[in-house]
Amino acid sequence: MSSHSRTPSGAGPPTSQARTSSGASLPASPTRSPSGLASQPPTRTPSGNQTPSTSAPQSPPRTAEQSTPQTTSNSPPKSIIHIPYIRNISAPGTSDYDQYKLPTEFTKRPGFNNTGKAVQVSLNAYKVNQYPTAKIYQYDVVIGSGSEKRIVQSKVWNSNARKEATGVQMIFDGNRLAWSSKDHGEIRLIVDLDQEDGRPGRDSNKFRLHITKTRVLDVGLIQQYLEGRIQMDVTILEAIGFLDHLLREGPSRDPNYITIKRSLFKKKADRADLGNGVEVWRGIYQSMRLAEGTKMVVNLDVANSCFWKENTLIGAIVASGFRDSQDIAHQLRPYGENGSREANPTHRALQSKIKGMIVKASYPGNPFPNKEWKIFRISTNNANEEKLEWKDPKTKQPTGEMLSVTQYFKRKYNKALQNPYVPLIEMTKKGVKYPMELLVVQPAQRYNTKLNEIQTANMIKFAVSPPAKRLEAINEGKSWLNWQQDQFLVNYGLKINGEPIKTNARILPAPGIKFGNRVEQPGTRGRWDLKQKTFLAGNPKELVSWGIGIFPGRSKPDKAQIDKFALDFARAYRGHSGKVAAKPPFMKMLPSDAGAAVEQLFTETGNNFRMRPQLLVFLVQDKQAFHYLRIKKSCDCRYGVVSQVMQIQQVLKGNPQYYSNVLMKVNAKLGGTTSQVVPHQSSGFKGFQGPTMVIGADVSHASPGSLQASMAAISISFDRFGGRYAAACETNGHRVEMISKANWKSMFLPIAREWVKYVGNNGLPKQVYYIRDGVSEGQFAHVLNQEVPEIRNVLGELSDSKKFEGKITVIIASKRHHVRAFPRPGDKEAADMKGNPLPGCLIERDVTMPNEFDFYLYSHIALQGTSRPVHYTILYDEADHRPEQIQNMLYEHCYQYMRSTTSVSLHPAVYYAHLASNRAKAHEDIPATAGPQGGPGFKQGQQKKSSEPSDTETKPLIPMLNTGGIMTSMWYI
Repeated sequence: MSSHSRTPSGAGPPTSQARTSSGASLPASPTRSPSGLASQPPTRTPSGNQTPSTSAPQSPPRTAEQSTPQTTSNSPPKSIIHIPYIRNISAPGTSDYDQYKLPTEFTKRPGFNNTGKAVQVSLNAYKVNQYPTAKIYQYDVVIGSGSEKRIVQSKVWNSNARKEATGVQMIFDGNRLAWSSKDHGEIRLIVDLDQEDGRPGRDSNKFRLHITKTRVLDVGLIQQYLEGRIQMDVTILEAIGFLDHLLREGPSRDPNYITIKRSLFKKKADRADLGNGVEVWRGIYQSMRLAEGTKMVVNLDVANSCFWKENTLIGAIVASGFRDSQDIAHQLRPYGENGSREANPTHRALQSKIKGMIVKASYPGNPFPNKEWKIFRISTNNANEEKLEWKDPKTKQPTGEMLSVTQYFKRKYNKALQNPYVPLIEMTKKGVKYPMELLVVQPAQRYNTKLNEIQTANMIKFAVSPPAKRLEAINEGKSWLNWQQDQFLVNYGLKINGEPIKTNARILPAPGIKFGNRVEQPGTRGRWDLKQKTFLAGNPKELVSWGIGIFPGRSKPDKAQIDKFALDFARAYRGHSGKVAAKPPFMKMLPSDAGAAVEQLFTETGNNFRMRPQLLVFLVQDKQAFHYLRIKKSCDCRYGVVSQVMQIQQVLKGNPQYYSNVLMKVNAKLGGTTSQVVPHQSSGFKGFQGPTMVIGADVSHASPGSLQASMAAISISFDRFGGRYAAACETNGHRVEMISKANWKSMFLPIAREWVKYVGNNGLPKQVYYIRDGVSEGQFAHVLNQEVPEIRNVLGELSDSKKFEGKITVIIASKRHHVRAFPRPGDKEAADMKGNPLPGCLIERDVTMPNEFDFYLYSHIALQGTSRPVHYTILYDEADHRPEQIQNMLYEHCYQYMRSTTSVSLHPAVYYAHLASNRAKAHEDIPATAGPQGGPGFKQGQQKKSSEPSDTETKPLIPMLNTGGIMTSMWYI
């Protein structure tokens, strides 16, 4: 772009057309057309799938003939079945109708657990007492061409013309479906948005609205399905979809609230400043669920969301990390002063942060003071560089005189710009630009960018609350919803019980923890210590060749301090049954460059002991994530040696507990095992019967705006009782959740081959548990149809018969849910000191799925806030486990997490896979000079280079050097 922009400026929109230096015209009334302010909603195929949202090109102007009511070309083809647009149902199948077309049937609940102790807890769930009694008519809605942008659909639907035709009580899903208690048959009308705004109409701003009755909903079918009398089909899904929208319709129309999907925020409710121009609001989340016990429930929970603080746009940008307006101008200065101009990385990062923000222009004489604009991007021109052609005020004719935006505002509005060197802001309305200093951020706008570390810390402080406070916040939110007085619920006859459901839960028997010299019985404390305890198994090979490297920085320990640390660390390891040679480790001051530091420490340690290093210890000055990843990259991939990073400040304190905690990780990396659980005598789980393999799997995705690939990781148990785990990781496409066939072969096959050799005594496992993390209910069937067959295929390759004959059990573990349990205050049988459920609390009724085998399990003590259970779903079970077998196994294994002296909230196999997927970022095949590609230190707005792989092609990770057997060690822990 040249210094004279070809894009016309909307600065102070003139009342007649002005011309830019290149002759482009500026619309006389930029408020006329609402199009271009939102992306096109997902379209639906006949099978009910969604195609990705795309920005549709602006429709050509409509002629009067094209807008006549007699035209019927936009009616939906009779061959297309519109699957309901359901966004808010958590029961299986209600988020993805296609899963019922797959040849898959999930495991049914075989019964209930009867081990442990019975307790009663309250749930943040409320029973639906009565389904709607009014007759419900469902309609198909087509607005305009059927592919209008969402902002257009919203304006047409909220028009007076529509309300007069249908009545205000008709409910619209914002996409294609509507419901009413009245039979309107078919409605066709033209909505003139200009007339609605009190302006002379244009054909280009008239839209057809076609409403067609499609069926009468029978909500009673939901109860018939719950009672097992009929199968799930589209009519039931449509009935549930209606109830979901009915539940949210009243709050969404209340101007005192902001609705974001399933959450509701009161404009003057509890909030806190997070810093950098952002604040967090506390609201209420609600969703409707099908539940065990042949009922439907409403799940309520606290919702926290971030919003921009009310401010001028320059004020908001300065608060986000700039000194002042001059700093904005300086840091956003484009590349290339002559000829073409290109935005720099800071410009792109800021642009991605404010894109989509709603603003108003504020200055004397503004002809459209109430017009809201949506930001599209930041221009590379400032107000002195952007040119407009001046028109004669009387004749409105172009004069040929070119003015800068700064001069234009001064002459037309007598407004002197204070920051003319700051880039202009371009709106989604084509050709409209404004000086940044004239724009005001509109209130209650969600902040969608990743929080920085300080903001995240402040967010956690605000969000974390003890159970009593959380319950209080839920009750406050419930009062906002006001179900009893909600006119939409009253009109349709939907009634919800205002009292929370009390469910019969159980506290499962806690296991013992076997160490090398004793068995600990933590009971329901959920924690223990390592004092006078030896590891169940120390390192199998004596630690001889090891080095300690010290990075330079503000802390400058002397040699005597490091010698003392080495002596104390080795002594502590021996005290926990570790085998360490008498000769001290090699010690060295390192250069600040991580790659050179690892190379020097590895080489010189090896030379010193005349054998390959077994362990490298790095003492770092502070927690610098990118520095840490560089150390791990060199150790894992270049030299194939396990490593341990420690903080110098902690090392110099010499705390024995700190040493013991670190040594759990060191011992695991060197082949040892911290402990093993011993099932309680009343437990339904008696240990693995025969050779058993536990596989954990997780896929982690990059930071928002990052070009990093998704990282897939699997962990595989590498002993007879599921204590040690080997792991592997690899790139998995961009935002791809299912682990690819190629990755199963490259990650799983090498470790499975080692498992057969060292764990299975040259035999395959008889039982495989596949525990998958992070998939939504709509992806359950994909796990069974895409991932499980690959596990069979890999194990079949290792079998003489080329077929795996063992049994597979598939378990989904999820923490992304809103179910919480609240024991009665003071109930010591069910609650800990903070009021959270005790470890072992199992919930199988009232909020679980109506037919599937799922449950909620608390297996840990919460250090702060309200604890959250893990939602386990047994998708597929060839071994036909009883609940007391599989539930108790999952709970008890949470006590043998290798690097902790507490039980953990999630099965260790999944935890280890998560750790490995995070470590995978260190194995990316990119130079260190490229800087962080995601996570801490990453800046959004980076552009993909033409040489980089496409979205479907991702560069594989650097393979680990397995010379020292690192592949089957716990290198990732």
